[in-house]
Amino acid sequence: MQRVTILDPTAPPPETSADPGPPAGSLSGRRVGIRFDQTWRSFITATRDWAPRLEAAGAQVRWWDAGSRVGEDGERTRRELTEFVREVDVAIVGLGN
Repeated sequence: MQRVTILDPTAPPPETSADPGPPAGSLSGRRVGIRFDQTWRSFITATRDWAPRLEAAGAQVRWWDAGSRVGEDGERTRRELTEFVREVDVAIVGLGN
């Protein structure tokens, strides 16, 4: 009887840190940035629900659409990202899932 060896081409998952980063503290008077893109509709829906809650906590919400990643549009996106990071105290960039 012949034996067959089956190879699994999948890579192991990357090691990740469960550390969520430093606490944001009070949001009163702080600028909270929300980074989104047009492909992740559920995130847009979730953050539209969060924005009024952030504002009720005293935060000013700043939205940023990540836009394109290539060519001249990609260059504009990188410039806008630099500006976005400078303008916010706290950034929400994903759901952590």
